Order: sequence, then structure tokens, then C-alpha cells
Amino acid sequence: MNEEEFKKYLRAGEIASKVMKEIIRIVRPGMLLIEIAEKAENMIRELGGEPAFPINISIGNEAAHYTPLINDLKKIPESGVVKIDLGVHVDGYIADMARSIDLDGRYRTLVDAVDDVLNKILINVKPGISAKEIGRIAETYARRYGFKTVRNLSGHMLDRYVLHAGYNIPNYPDPLAIWRLKNNNAYAIEPFLTTGSGIVSEDKNIVSIYSLKKTKFKTGDKKIGSIIKIIEERFKGLPFCGRWLKDLDVDLDIENMLRSLYKEGVLYGYPLLSDLPGSQVSQAEDTIVIYENQVFVTTRR
Repeated sequence: MNEEEFKKYLRAGEIASKVMKEIIRIVRPGMLLIEIAEKAENMIRELGGEPAFPINISIGNEAAHYTPLINDLKKIPESGVVKIDLGVHVDGYIADMARSIDLDGRYRTLVDAVDDVLNKILINVKPGISAKEIGRIAETYARRYGFKTVRNLSGHMLDRYVLHAGYNIPNYPDPLAIWRLKNNNAYAIEPFLTTGSGIVSEDKNIVSIYSLKKTKFKTGDKKIGSIIKIIEERFKGLPFCGRWLKDLDVDLDIENMLRSLYKEGVLYGYPLLSDLPGSQVSQAEDTIVIYENQVFVTTRR
């Protein structure tokens, strides 16, 4: 990693932090999720970045992978935990950040706990720390609050235009996670806590986020072929959603088209991930860059 690349990571983190503060300020019960999403993503662009993925707005037992559809009417409820997970990139260098909001005070401890778990990890993280040790810290402090970590969601390494690059950082002491954080790399540290089972499951009927899987495939529809080319050029392999294609001058139902391409194997789809019904999940995330053997939390600037 050279100095120019490092500065782009820092700039992406600075933008993410500013946007997150504004979104946390405006979220309230009854607000349309699409209003929040468009506010966040437009603000990212106004500040000189690009969204690294569609903003995830997860409610209650939902943990990840819901972004509003085109013309989505889903609203913020009166009670529960809302997770805001947003990403910014500057020339492909990514900042990934998440915070949780307790809507009515019932789940204050769950939100405070995940913030504290993240802080404890960040205090201890250094070049050479193992991913397993980070997981141990996460689980230890979660248990002190009486909560479980979500075992099948994790932090991850970042690379240019790559959101999940190679290695994962578990939220429990996975004996296989013996790899160590290294100099000149970027990582997303991302604990999830839950009042539920600690295992999230996919709802394959709810998919709103995609990424490109195949660039070459047979289609008799030139319109679809041209849209795939636009997706490839516009998003460079990063996740995207239907809302980001509604500017295309095509007589198509964009959301249905994306679902069809997902079912045909042209696109990857990211189904909604949730814990048990009635449970609540909290999430906190920051991006760190290890540069010149120092740890920089890019999303706290």
C-alpha cells in the first residue's frame, strides 16, 4: 500500500463517518426506508465518494442484506433495533461502517453492548493479532452483557473494489481462524449481537442486492446484454441494487429483470439474513487500515 492508496482509504472513511452521523440523526419511526437510502447514497456522492454497496437497513431480527426496492413502501417501525450498514469507496478503496439505533429505549443495552464490543476489539487490535483472538474478544464481552454473537456473520478483509477479500474475522474464537492481520491491509471489524439463536438464516424469497457473476452468457435480448455491460462498467464487481439502474432508459421492470438474472445464474444474489422471529440483532462496524505498522480507524475521523 502506498501513500496515495492510504489517503483514499482515509477519505472514504471520513465520508462514511459524516454520512452515518447524519443518517442516525434523521432516522425516526414512520420514515420510509427508501428515503433514508437515497439520502445516504446521494450524500456519499455529494461528498466525493461512491457507494461501495447499497445501504443495508435491517430491522429487528434482520441482520443484513436488505436495501429498499424501487418504490419500496417499507417504513421504520415504532420499536426495535435498526441497523444502518453503509459503504463508501474512493477510486475503489473502501470504508465499511455500521451502527445500530434503539427506536424506543427497550433495547438500549443490546445497542450499547455491541458498541462496547467493537470498542474493546479496536483497543486490542494490532498488526499480528489473529482473527481467532478478535473473535474471542467479541464473544467474551458479548457474554458479559448476556448476549450471543452471531456466529455465521463476520468481519472481513477489504481490497480495491473487493468488499470481502479472502479472509473473514469471526465473532467467536474459531479454531480455524489462525491467520493474522498484516501491515498494508484494510479490514472491516464487524460484531453482531443477538437475543436469538446466534445463527442467521437466508430468506431466498427476499433478495434486493446483487453483484455480477457472469459477463458472458447467451441471450437473444440485446437490451439485457447492454444492461449487463452497463452493470459491469458502472459497479466494477461491487454489489448494486435495482434503484441504481432506474436511470436507464429501458422499458423493463428492473427488479423483475434482476431477479430473473439471479435465478439464471448471471448475478449473485444476497438474500435477507435473519435470526429467529421475535429476536433482536445489533451490529457495529468500523474499518481499519494497518499502514506503516500503525492501526488507523478510518471511519472514526
